[in-house]
Amino acid sequence: MEGKKTYKALQVQPDFTLKIEEVEFPQLTDDQVLVKMAAAPINPSDVGRSKGRYGVTFPPPYGVGFEGAGTVAQVGKKHEGRLKVGDRVSVVNDGKYGTWAEYTVTTGDKVFPIHPDNSFEEACSHFVNPATVLLMLKEVQKEGHKAVVQSAAASSLGKMFIRVFKENGIKTINLVRRDDVKEELLSLGADYVLNTTDPDFEAKLGEIAKKEHATKFYDAICGEFTVKVLRKLPFGSVVNVYGGLSGDINLPITLTDLFGGKTISGFMLQAHHGKLTLEEKIKLAEQIQSSLKTTLKSNVAQAFSLEEFEKAIEHSFRFGSTGKTILKF
Repeated sequence: MEGKKTYKALQVQPDFTLKIEEVEFPQLTDDQVLVKMAAAPINPSDVGRSKGRYGVTFPPPYGVGFEGAGTVAQVGKKHEGRLKVGDRVSVVNDGKYGTWAEYTVTTGDKVFPIHPDNSFEEACSHFVNPATVLLMLKEVQKEGHKAVVQSAAASSLGKMFIRVFKENGIKTINLVRRDDVKEELLSLGADYVLNTTDPDFEAKLGEIAKKEHATKFYDAICGEFTVKVLRKLPFGSVVNVYGGLSGDINLPITLTDLFGGKTISGFMLQAHHGKLTLEEKIKLAEQIQSSLKTTLKSNVAQAFSLEEFEKAIEHSFRFGSTGKTILKF
């Protein structure tokens, strides 16, 4: 950074295409931290952010990437007691500066020390999936559900979800689109794995959901599929949509669908995380860091350079069930 005035960063353009640009180092506020990035994963939510979704409230140009890991390069006065230059840290960024860059700027309450045993490659996927799963667990326990349905169960988040909920005694009904992933998910502790392309899928789901009192559904697909599952859940069920993998953000729901005391809403990680105090965020980060090699593990499928971002995005979509695709700087 010494003597440098700019750094390379992937930026969303006004037409929502992506381009690597030279970005000027900003003047830090007392509440901000500058991190030299080492690695950052590619998540579906990152790609959604590049298209103006997932809580984006500002116009292009802006950065891409919600999470990553690196080394502290500069610390605002407010966080000097907790962080110092040279610290290995994991970082969250839901502002204008993304993590798909040589450097990123974020507020200090979104920067956390990395456990000494964890590599940058392991620690870069510390937030989007692990924090989502742990905050989902907290919500399920608070609402008192005994069994939960999840879609996209073969994803990195889905596998993490199975391990964590199994460890906490909550049954999972896992929805996938291929039979070849069933054995792996069952070995992780899945109670049920259903193929949504089977002709009797809806009948099986309704039967199992009733038997296990599965009154919670976390959905990463959205669209018509969400409503199809909703209709097979018991009275009083709660549906939370947290992704739009189908590409359809509309829910063709009718009043009749809600007469069974059912509710449907979104689950936004940033909103749940934002409600936590700094102490609670630090505690959550420590919990995640201590489990990145076990229940909250994310396998790295392949690494690409920033200049190879197009190949990396394509790889993440094609091989998402095999592990995380990451960018290394």
